[in-house]
Amino acid sequence: MKPLLLAAAVLSLSIATLHAVDFAAQGTTLTVAAGDADVAGHKVAVKQAATLNIAPAPVQSVTDEALKLSTDKPAGWAKGTRLRGCNARDVNAAGSFVPGSLEIRATKGGDLLKEGDDYLVDSEWGHVGLGPKSRVTANDTVYASYRVSLRRLDTVQVDPSGKVSLKQGEPHISVPVPPEADPGCTAIAHVFVDHGVKTITNDDVYPILESPAQAVTASTPGRIPKTLAKLKAGQPVTIVCLGDSVTAGGNASKPETRYVDVFAAGLRERFPQAKIDVQNISAGGSNSRQWLDPEKHPYRNLHGAENPARFDRVVAAKPDLVTIEFVNDAGLNPAGVEESYSEILKRLEPTGAEVILITPHFTMWRMMGFKSMRETEHRPYVLGLREFASKHQVGLADASARWEHLAKEGIPYLTLLHNTINHPDDRGHRLFAEELWKCFQ
Repeated sequence: MKPLLLAAAVLSLSIATLHAVDFAAQGTTLTVAAGDADVAGHKVAVKQAATLNIAPAPVQSVTDEALKLSTDKPAGWAKGTRLRGCNARDVNAAGSFVPGSLEIRATKGGDLLKEGDDYLVDSEWGHVGLGPKSRVTANDTVYASYRVSLRRLDTVQVDPSGKVSLKQGEPHISVPVPPEADPGCTAIAHVFVDHGVKTITNDDVYPILESPAQAVTASTPGRIPKTLAKLKAGQPVTIVCLGDSVTAGGNASKPETRYVDVFAAGLRERFPQAKIDVQNISAGGSNSRQWLDPEKHPYRNLHGAENPARFDRVVAAKPDLVTIEFVNDAGLNPAGVEESYSEILKRLEPTGAEVILITPHFTMWRMMGFKSMRETEHRPYVLGLREFASKHQVGLADASARWEHLAKEGIPYLTLLHNTINHPDDRGHRLFAEELWKCFQ
């Protein structure tokens, strides 16, 4: 799944204008012109132009993987049998399967089964299923051999003498991390080598223009005065973190790296005298309307006590503060935000709880209606949340703005989505916590 890209000429101009160093990518090479790179306000002199060789996306081979073909027609991220070599934590990584590489046999070393008859394949997601004329059944074990493409982030660095070099990163199925510059060197850009990429363009070059600390967000200090006063006084404080699978911890590597837990740990460091009870009340795949009206909008067809998405759970916790994260509300327009979130405030009013709304992270492009990784935030839901927070004077933790800023930090935001769809890795979870902390100043 190769993203739609901006015109190379336009992007090249923006790189040259903002960075003062011109990058020209073509084929498998990246040419870095001489000049002064401005890296987060720090001038780095490139004394001599250099041409760097960029290796293609690494490919792994899987041989004789035992599996059973699903009766479901493979379609999208959820249907069919997953080829396990493409797995990125809880789903397959979109675009990682190498199209045309699959061979399936009924027995090891046996005759090849025929695609289209014996089996079907979704090449984007690496899922397979039974074909319309299959010679095997869903109960038979078959053996699949195929290739998997990984991702990589390389670092363009400059040494004290002004010499440019490339430091290759470690490949990963979905969330590659760029290597740190060598001692004494300064990183000036990263090169994103995506699934299946054999040649690069200027669109794959991410100059490091600003530091994370330079990100400007709409997060709001000062709108939770009662909670902050209790924390400073060392009094007990109960905080409920309400949300969906991201709040539940989707794709965090361990419980302590979920944003809720990172947020709680940071608060306890800031207010060591206070007794802080942070409760994670969330349900994967839920949205705010399901919590507010479970009869009209049932969650997974669960009802009563079996349904975890019940707003009475939030009220029963008697919170001093409620944080709210629903990337699954992304289909709401500003009017929908006003309707749903006004109802939330109404139900919380008897408890006296203060509120912090969390703008969602960036997800797969087509889910957001974006056409590139460098687009600015324009989702109606996010704009509506910001407007709502301002109108009702409730807290706002603007995680969306931090994800938008990643491009200026030299990081393609997709490389923080562990499942390549909508679940952040540990770095992505921390961005939520960092924006929440800003509300406690």
